[in-house]
Amino acid sequence: MVTKMKGYVPKEERKKILLMCDDIRTHSGIGTIAKEIVTHTAHKYNWVQVAAAINHPDHGKTTDLSPSTNEVTGLTDASVILYPHNGYGNPNLVRQLIKHEKPDAIFLFTDPRYWAWLFQIENEIRKQIPIVYLNIWDDYPAPMYNKAYYESCDLLMGISKQTVNINKLVL
Repeated sequence: MVTKMKGYVPKEERKKILLMCDDIRTHSGIGTIAKEIVTHTAHKYNWVQVAAAINHPDHGKTTDLSPSTNEVTGLTDASVILYPHNGYGNPNLVRQLIKHEKPDAIFLFTDPRYWAWLFQIENEIRKQIPIVYLNIWDDYPAPMYNKAYYESCDLLMGISKQTVNINKLVL
């Protein structure tokens, strides 16, 4: 039974996360891991994604993956909505999604240089909601040029102990 899942939160009480990364339906490394994150936390969070891809075939459409997420997870009340987009978005798209979807946080997942435009408006965004970044950089030398991006996040996470150590070096 769904309510027996560890940490289950009823849909209407869940925090909503705006996930910004490769479309979770793609087979990229980021897309695959993002799908796992969404699937394994759909009982705790409602998800909205800027589903990025180069020349996205579904650009401009809205896709509801809630039924398929329910099927995979055994839930009956998952909320997973995708906004497919060519590339990684833009300030107007994020402003519209914040206004329309009212997320509780933005969750970035991929190289921060794809989000240079987002970090240029981080003051505006962070007045409304926090920015969370899952860093995938796991090789030396540490990317000191990413320091400003890392400092612009309310929470900086790493995919491994080495990534966490690299984050500390950069900051």
